[in-house]
Amino acid sequence: MSPKTVLYVEDDPLNVMLMQGILDLGAGCRLRVARNGAEARSAVAAADVDLLLCDLRLPDVAGDALLAELRVAGLASGVPALLVTAESEDVATRLARAGGFDGCWTKPLDVAATLRSLAHWLGHDPRPGS
Repeated sequence: MSPKTVLYVEDDPLNVMLMQGILDLGAGCRLRVARNGAEARSAVAAADVDLLLCDLRLPDVAGDALLAELRVAGLASGVPALLVTAESEDVATRLARAGGFDGCWTKPLDVAATLRSLAHWLGHDPRPGS
């Protein structure tokens, strides 16, 4: 079975490096990166995605508004989507719900919690995660 694909929509190279480092710790998936909404729309139109991670603050679109556009562009309705932000957990949760996301992660990321959540959202673990 081929590794699952995580699409991370993030314009900050340091955050991308951090996410790649977390995935390298054992998530068993490959990371694809889109630096803005336009690249994300192209990415979902071109290839299958198993999990979407979307930063809130992007250069060309608000991350909490991007999910609807990505669904139109080809992101399957069953693909889980998480909003990733430095906002407080209350604000992040509210924005994620309003944008149709399945959950949210707040920065700075807790590595162990992120790995557990990745396992859940990628179908490796039956325990809930957000």
